[in-house]
Amino acid sequence: MRQLPDLFLAEMRALFERFDQTAQWPDFYRALQEAPTGGLRANGLKIAPVQLQHYLAGQTGCDIQAFEPIAWSSDGFRLPDGVQAGKLAGHAAGLYYIQEPSAMLPAEVLAACPGEKVLDLCAAPGGKSARIAAGLAGSGLLWANEISAERVRALQRNLELTGSTQAVITSVSPEALAQVLPGYFDAVLADVPCSGSGMLRRDDQAAKSYLSYGPESCAPLQRQILESAWILLRPGGRLIYSTCSFSISENEAQIARFLADHPDAAIRAIPKAAGVDDALPLTPALTGAARIWPHRAAGEGHFCAWLVKETDHADRKTTLPERQDEPGSGEDWQAFAAFCRGALSPAGQERLAGWFESHRMRAENGRLHLVPPCPDFQGLYLLKTGLFLGQVQRKGRGMVRFVPSQALLLSLRQHELRHVLAATEGDRLIRQCLRGETLFAPDEQAVAGWPPGAMAAIALETCQGTWPLGWARLEQKPVLKNLYPAGWIRPGQS
Repeated sequence: MRQLPDLFLAEMRALFERFDQTAQWPDFYRALQEAPTGGLRANGLKIAPVQLQHYLAGQTGCDIQAFEPIAWSSDGFRLPDGVQAGKLAGHAAGLYYIQEPSAMLPAEVLAACPGEKVLDLCAAPGGKSARIAAGLAGSGLLWANEISAERVRALQRNLELTGSTQAVITSVSPEALAQVLPGYFDAVLADVPCSGSGMLRRDDQAAKSYLSYGPESCAPLQRQILESAWILLRPGGRLIYSTCSFSISENEAQIARFLADHPDAAIRAIPKAAGVDDALPLTPALTGAARIWPHRAAGEGHFCAWLVKETDHADRKTTLPERQDEPGSGEDWQAFAAFCRGALSPAGQERLAGWFESHRMRAENGRLHLVPPCPDFQGLYLLKTGLFLGQVQRKGRGMVRFVPSQALLLSLRQHELRHVLAATEGDRLIRQCLRGETLFAPDEQAVAGWPPGAMAAIALETCQGTWPLGWARLEQKPVLKNLYPAGWIRPGQS
């Protein structure tokens, strides 16, 4: 039997008694002794949910119905017990993001639309940002912020897996961001740090964390983040506040206090799909917020509130000076252009030309970027500024070579690449690619006509489509140098 903190049990029992829900206490307690629920979401930038269902069923041997849709998510599925979706090559291709089902609710409620400027204020590890990126559908701006240096690297990788070209990542405090970008965003998601009681059956360290950083210690920080989020939000914009805590002090009480302090704030009712309940009726308006309970739904537990900044000038937005980037050396961009002519198909070059029209060129020490329209972020600690294209390398005798990034490859489609070696799940070529090993074409005929040094993509071929996995450079037929990022290699994958 799972040992739960006595302090937590006492708090929850008192909560159930306070709101006349003592009859549900045995079910709640019993649910916390059960195994956690797994889930994943389709990446809408690459694959449709029904296609993902078929892919997963084909690779795992499970019936397609075993991947049960999550009622409150338009692209989420429940994972059958024992399925290790993270080891499939489709995960490395960015086809889906593994996410606990109840954590899918906040980004679904936010419902990002193309062209919007959206801030994910506490973004790591990136599941909610990935859903926002899919909603933006290649336009607008996703600004993902994560103050923790330990967690922000996972955020960067997970966003690059989506193939999004619209993301900026910073690692600063919410207060610092609010000083620079007041009233700038159409929508803000604040999935705030919390006591984590909703993770007690999922994470062995959650009980220790709850005792060290309980609700009373988390609440002041949550209030500070809410205040910063409100400053960052434009008039008429929407703010989604969420936690993975069951504690009323982190949820309903937090929102009730905020509404009392902010006359321009109003709560909107969240549509309640099956498994999503009204929040606790601390005040009548708070029933518009939502809770997911582990004894009433396939999820660990979540709280979510939808707030709107009411004003007589809802169409008024803060206009900030856009960043003016130095395009860098013309020689650097010529090296990139030469790479594109050799590595991209006409369709790929046409798509890239579209990005150059909507983004700005940025170069720093030979690292080339395309930056989506956004304000000047001088003074903020940046990890990602739009789409990182790759690095220009200079060798002896004036030789210049462009080495493309993994982010660029994952933003492209198979037909946009000139040279592709595709193989099915479990094929030796796929295993070698994901393990960072030297690559061998199936035979010389597969690379016939390729020039020496040709840049190619290793791709995953399925019944649902073909998706790039990693770059490779032709050395001596049929040998290719594997350029899969060393930091992404996971032993035993695929």
